[in-house]
Amino acid sequence: MSYPIEIKDKAKNTKSIKVEAFRKNVRTTVPHKHHSYIELVYLSAGSGTHTIDTCTFTIKPPVLHIIKQDQLHFWNINSEPAGYVLILKKTFVDQYFDHELNYLLSRLSADCVLNIDWEDAPFIESLFDLLTRENAVTEKQNNVLIHLMKALFTKLLQQALPPGPKSRGSLYLSFHEQLAASNELINNVAYYARLLHTSPQNLNAACKKETGKPASVILSEYIVSEASRLLLYTQQSVSEIAYQLGFKDNSHFTKYFKKNTGSTPSQLRQP
Repeated sequence: MSYPIEIKDKAKNTKSIKVEAFRKNVRTTVPHKHHSYIELVYLSAGSGTHTIDTCTFTIKPPVLHIIKQDQLHFWNINSEPAGYVLILKKTFVDQYFDHELNYLLSRLSADCVLNIDWEDAPFIESLFDLLTRENAVTEKQNNVLIHLMKALFTKLLQQALPPGPKSRGSLYLSFHEQLAASNELINNVAYYARLLHTSPQNLNAACKKETGKPASVILSEYIVSEASRLLLYTQQSVSEIAYQLGFKDNSHFTKYFKKNTGSTPSQLRQP
C-alpha cells in the first residue's frame, strides 16, 4: 500500500519571512515536502542525520542545511539540537525587487549542506539572532531584514569559496550572473545562450532543473523585476525606463509589463 508524501507548511498564515530558534524537541520527522518556501536550517549543536531527497547527511555542527522548494527531507536527531530556522516564502522571492538578495540566495541554494568554520560561527549566529529579533517586531518585510539577510548570505557563501563543482558548473547561475552584469537587457534567450557558449535548449534545460521555470520565464521575470525597481525607486520616466531596458517604444514596454504583472507601469507607481 502506498501513502502520499506529507506536505508541511510552517509558513502558513505568517509573514513572507520567518526566523526562529530551532525547536529543541524536534528529533525525528516523517519524510515531507514544502511547496511554497525555501528553508535554511543552521545547527550549532546536535547529532544524527538529515536526509534530503536521496542523500543522507551526518549532522556535524556548525552547519547550514538548505531545503529547497519541493525537496523531500526528514530529520533523525539523537541529541539536543540548537540553532535557527529561516523560511523564505516563494511569494517573497518572486516579488521582492532586489537582485543582489535573489542572486545570493540562488548561489546559496546551489548546495544542500554548508559546513561552517568554528571561527565564523559566532558572527553567523549573531546575524541569525538579529534577524530573529527584527522579524519578531515587524509585520512586514523591511530594509533592516533585507540587509541582515544579505550580510548573512554573503558570510555563509564565504564558507563555500572556492566554489565547489556544483556551483562552478551551474549554467543557471552563470545565466543569472550574465543578466546582472548586462548594461542593457536583451529580451532574447538565444542571445544569452551565445554569450554562455551553449545552446538555447541547454540553457532552458538548466533553468528548468534549478528553478522549474524555462529560461524565457527567468529572463522575463528579471526584466520585470528590474523595471519594477526602477519604477518604484527612481524618478526616471516610463519612457526612459523603457529605453533603458531595450524596448523599442513606451507602448511595447507598457504591454509587456502589464502582460507579466497585471498592471501598467503607471499603475505600479500609484500610491
